[in-house]
Amino acid sequence: MKYSIRTIQLHEFNGNFQRIEQDFVPGEYAPYDILYQHLQTGTQKGLILLEDECEVAYCICAEGSANDYVLISLFAVYREYRGRGLGSIFLQELKKVYSEKKGIIVEVEKPENAKTDKEKAIREKRIQFYQKAGFNLIPNIDYSIWDISMHLMALPQKASTQIINEQIEQIMYAIYFTLIGERCFYRKKSSESYRTCLSMN
Repeated sequence: MKYSIRTIQLHEFNGNFQRIEQDFVPGEYAPYDILYQHLQTGTQKGLILLEDECEVAYCICAEGSANDYVLISLFAVYREYRGRGLGSIFLQELKKVYSEKKGIIVEVEKPENAKTDKEKAIREKRIQFYQKAGFNLIPNIDYSIWDISMHLMALPQKASTQIINEQIEQIMYAIYFTLIGERCFYRKKSSESYRTCLSMN
């Protein structure tokens, strides 16, 4: 099999957004108009994985911040092609696309906050999937987006794991400042320190 990646074009985004609505629950993705604007301005980029010229997976990546890090904001294999290891192949291809970036970051829901055992198992499996691809859990950060508590995971590219762990607050601030502006940030106090959280309120 031959694999390659192409960019999602604006004229075809309507069809891609329909897949996003099927693959993610409301609240996990931005409205159509905002995503379209991000793609139009280059704040985010939509990418499709091709297997022998056949579309099999897609992702939306926030790569427009000035700090040289990439956030994978949406990532999914087409339902009809799941269970074939294409997600892992896609991540390997993304490593090549972003090889000159300092690192690639993903947000994963915390298993410890799952409401059911099934949901917890899904979240744990997602973390294991990214760990297998070389992503590391970032320790000691209290982080939430859309009012959902998350773990952050990072794949070092040009920067070391230590640097990413130490600078993750500034890294995420820069990414989301580009995406949604400073009005969407707030800081909450924990028993240990003040830590950055994100909110759409």
